Amino acid sequence: MRMTIISKRMHLLQCALLFLVAIVTAPLYAQVSIPMYKGADRTQRLIDGAKKEGTLILYSSMTARDTSAVIRGFEEKYGIKINVWRSGKEEVLQRVISEERAGREAVDLVWNVSPEMEALHREKLLQPSWSPFQKNLIPQALPKHGEWTGSMLYVLVQAYNPKRVSKEELPHTFEDLLDPRWKGRLGIEFKQQEWFYQLLNVMGEKKGLDLFHKLVATNGLSVRMGSSVLANSVMRGETDFAVTMYSFLVDQGKANGGDIEYSPLVPTIALTDGIGIPKRVKHPYAATLFFDFMLSDGQKILANNLVATTEKGNQNMARFDPVYIDPAKVLDDYAKWLKLYTDTIRGTSPAKP
Repeated sequence: MRMTIISKRMHLLQCALLFLVAIVTAPLYAQVSIPMYKGADRTQRLIDGAKKEGTLILYSSMTARDTSAVIRGFEEKYGIKINVWRSGKEEVLQRVISEERAGREAVDLVWNVSPEMEALHREKLLQPSWSPFQKNLIPQALPKHGEWTGSMLYVLVQAYNPKRVSKEELPHTFEDLLDPRWKGRLGIEFKQQEWFYQLLNVMGEKKGLDLFHKLVATNGLSVRMGSSVLANSVMRGETDFAVTMYSFLVDQGKANGGDIEYSPLVPTIALTDGIGIPKRVKHPYAATLFFDFMLSDGQKILANNLVATTEKGNQNMARFDPVYIDPAKVLDDYAKWLKLYTDTIRGTSPAKP
């Protein structure tokens, strides 16, 4: 009887040891999240899993014109259908937050501007995501927390219509815009508070506010509801000089025969977008596969019409030498800068810091 009890105890001990060994020697992918898996078979595991899932739900603030080629490239390569919901950057942010609070697994990947992605990080709604292709990106596309990654770069320049503005009269500094020759000829986009924040951060808040209040009071600013609207206004000759303009819109306009040229002033401001995978996700393999695609093949596709975030793809940024917006810092005082910018360009606040 005693030997039987001892044998049973030994058997239980052996089972416990085998269980512990199984845990210790389990494959790495069983111990980490799918977006953080770093095994040599990562790509094949993602493809196999994504094909079983069959679809991907993407929320994006990017226009169909700018993203359709990337989405089509992914679908053609892997046969995974992407269902896209598009809206403004604030609307995308709020929808992700509200669905999380409701406990819904509604979105697999979010593609939005970096301050809004940083807001999702602060709400603790994103999970860390790694890709072997991150090593090819500029540092500004890689926040330390690793919960979103920049795939596209927005460079904010100034632009003009060459049929209405001669090169001799182009401004060399923002102060030059105070010249009376610019009265009634200037336009600006109505939601560029991040640009305004970084510009005044370089200029000095008081100096920058004084300059823009004087500019609005003397020469005026025509406020346009959207960057594409402002670009079209320049090309039609309705606005001679745009104080804010995405560089890729100038490139696209020129490629289509539009009357628009760069006139970048110092400092030139830039920020990235961000792609991130929520913690609560229904199709993790498809989301991670698209994450990798965006940072590899997708970079080449984006570079055709936009500005990618790969180091190689940004060699042409040397002509602008931009100052990059820190989305975490601008988010700290987002409400302040939104109000300051809106009040300033509309001439509804005093020239005080």
